[in-house]
Amino acid sequence: MNIAVIGAGNRARKYLSCLPGGVFVRYVVEPDRLRLSLAAKHFNIPQEGCFTDSEAFFEKARDIDAVIVAAPDRLHVPLALKAVERGWHVLLEKPVASSADEYRTLEESARKAGVQVGVCLEMRFHPYFRRIKELVDSGAVGKVLEVEHTEHIGPDRMAHTFVRGLWSRKEDSGPIFLSKCCHDADFLLWLTGGSVVSAESTGRLDKFVPRADKPLRCTGCPDLSCPYSAVRLYHERREWVDGFDVPEGSSLDAVIDAELASGRYGRCVYHCDNDVFDSQDVKAVLSNGVKLNIRLEGTSMEEGRETIIRGTSGTLAARGGRIILPDGTSEDYSDILSQPLHGGADRALVEAFFSAIGSGRPVEASLSSAFEGHRLCYLAG
Repeated sequence: MNIAVIGAGNRARKYLSCLPGGVFVRYVVEPDRLRLSLAAKHFNIPQEGCFTDSEAFFEKARDIDAVIVAAPDRLHVPLALKAVERGWHVLLEKPVASSADEYRTLEESARKAGVQVGVCLEMRFHPYFRRIKELVDSGAVGKVLEVEHTEHIGPDRMAHTFVRGLWSRKEDSGPIFLSKCCHDADFLLWLTGGSVVSAESTGRLDKFVPRADKPLRCTGCPDLSCPYSAVRLYHERREWVDGFDVPEGSSLDAVIDAELASGRYGRCVYHCDNDVFDSQDVKAVLSNGVKLNIRLEGTSMEEGRETIIRGTSGTLAARGGRIILPDGTSEDYSDILSQPLHGGADRALVEAFFSAIGSGRPVEASLSSAFEGHRLCYLAG
């Protein structure tokens, strides 16, 4: 099976590391020439298979079975549409689209072309979250009445991605609830079934706002206890550096030093141009009567998800990889949470996608099955 990848950033590299045997990368499309050259070298792709421009790729590419689209969010649908129109299956990074109309346009185009579009929704493939759904489907809590779900983004991810990073401005990437919680909304709709009848949302940007008492950059900052220090995050702890590309002849240390000195990731979190919410509450009612209460929390020092499911026969609580059943017994999946590739979920979703299109079976995380979760995000704004 021959494939192309459009967008050779960090997420694409994760998915490409999970390709099953018999799947070969023949084309790479990436406007950043350094990333393009690194990807070409890794997959031994000749120059004629490398493109900085997607239009040139679509004009010249031949004999492709599928495309992985991991470009910036607002390009997902335009690129995926061109792929399905050529009869290629698509593995599409989330979120799928910026609006319900755009989403439905892609869904209808894929149906007409007779191809499948799989959505990269890792929570469906994670052993921990699959187990939660299995327990609910088995009747462990009876009929589900209400679900409370909180996602603590965590200080590192919040600072790197949603304050300093590429998802920090609505104009560039969309609302944070769509960017970050489309995973969670999809999981909750997949878990409970039904469709969204109504939704209301309240969001705030309270913490990551300008402060006159803070320096513009983290280098030289006298506050050694700041949990958002870019110096400690990147230089000392070496966290979130996978997305820093290292040119030939340079080093990761040199790239980090340059970023801290003058790049976007060296800015103080209180002196960025971010405008997405740092906390948000969303309440929804589903067609089956289930009530959802979802909180996105980006201001706390916690990281991880907490889900409380109340039903007619009891309550199930899941937090930090531990599931507590209504009878008081528990199951521990915490060791899986720390494993790479989202606890193996990335590998599972990639393998499931290529297995499905190779055999002609429907993909598990399809456009149709993922729509309601996305619609909740659109309603939340």
